[in-house]
Amino acid sequence: MSRQQMNPGLSTALRASRIAGNGVHGDDVVALWVAERRAQRSLLTKFKALSDLDGWEQEAESGNIRHTSGRFFTLTGIHVRHRYQQREVEWDQPIIDQPEVGILGILVKVIDGVLHFCLQAKEEPGNLHGVQLSPTVQATYSNYTQSHGGSRPLFIDHFLTPAAEKVLYAKLQSEDGGRFLYKLNRNMIVQVGSQELATLPPEFIWLTLAQIGRLLQQDNLLHATTRSVLCGLLLTEDSIRPFGGKTFQRQLFATLQWYDDCAAINHFLIKRIGLNALSEWSMGPKGIFAHQQNRFFQIIGLRVAVTGREVIGGWEQPILSNPHHGIIGLLMRRTGAERSFLMQSKAEPGNRTVIQLGPTVQFTPGNYIDNQKLAKPFLYDEFLQPRDFTLLANTLQAEEGARFYHESHHHRLLELPPGRVLDLPEEFHWVSETELRFLLTLGGYVNSCARSILACVGQIGLGDSSS
Repeated sequence: MSRQQMNPGLSTALRASRIAGNGVHGDDVVALWVAERRAQRSLLTKFKALSDLDGWEQEAESGNIRHTSGRFFTLTGIHVRHRYQQREVEWDQPIIDQPEVGILGILVKVIDGVLHFCLQAKEEPGNLHGVQLSPTVQATYSNYTQSHGGSRPLFIDHFLTPAAEKVLYAKLQSEDGGRFLYKLNRNMIVQVGSQELATLPPEFIWLTLAQIGRLLQQDNLLHATTRSVLCGLLLTEDSIRPFGGKTFQRQLFATLQWYDDCAAINHFLIKRIGLNALSEWSMGPKGIFAHQQNRFFQIIGLRVAVTGREVIGGWEQPILSNPHHGIIGLLMRRTGAERSFLMQSKAEPGNRTVIQLGPTVQFTPGNYIDNQKLAKPFLYDEFLQPRDFTLLANTLQAEEGARFYHESHHHRLLELPPGRVLDLPEEFHWVSETELRFLLTLGGYVNSCARSILACVGQIGLGDSSS
């Protein structure tokens, strides 16, 4: 069921959720609940050499790092030749190979006429501050089929075979195409009845969209997968034309033609290779796999202890570490009452479709300083330190903590001054908010970085600057 197919009662409940001052819980109660969940941290982490991780092995010939059971994920290498127009770039890199399709699901429920969203205070080993607000369910296929012998995820049955009329959103979406190889997750929003789930376990809570929007303005609190699932709903409906108008059809046709033109000139030749075959990456003396110039990211080992009043278990795993803040930036302009955003056709080797719509910029500044191989991205300096454009919002948003360690990126929304015209490179295109909502409904067009910042755009007050 798309948002346009919602029954009138549910649409009204969704609109009420966007503007509700408080939901079933007041903001003070929510703040106290977050503080209590963060105070009850149960995971302790300690760095450990990759070669010494229990349950993991580095294959002698390839150097690939894999679990001894053959499950979970594998860290492997790829060699990439990227051809576009008359240019060609070639490199190799490590990448996460995890072919399973997971479920990222949020349950919703109408309470007193207001749509509420069930989020989970979830702790992962790479999380900043221990706990982040995650979807109701965040599970790989192995998790919910209990291939690893673990417990069945709570509420998973709501997402496996839901009745069609209960599904508000269900789309396959990509993960980070720069560090995951062809990884997809099914993003889902499913409604439960008003009498269902009258009580929740203590780590779950019902929140309105307005409350989630206010929580998004706090640094590193909303989980990356929560932002991914909610991004379509968080784009406001104010001043947006219906999908059927002729103007919208012309805009969408032009955008899809631009997208196809960009796809046609981007060619990836990707070859899987072992980590041992990577030319600019190697294992260091401390058991850390890193780039020779310490750029991009590292692969480190973690020992994770699960504690209560004493250590009661744990596991060990490799995880990617990028200690430097990146910048995910979006440039907005207003045309009459409608907002448009400057999107780029972002080509990444882990994308199944070669290109996807990315935000205006997504970069880590340290990767470009004194780097003779990489040219700085379009609008690099402006997003690094805004001067000419108006800074509307700037928050730190964390990456997910299962595969990434303490990683966080600035999410910056800038506005183009009225009357200002930009000379755009061919890989950039203005896309209206209506078009973006349509493409998010289709699934597979908008990359994870764009979904992350679009979720923030949806609820941040655009009339005020923040830093």
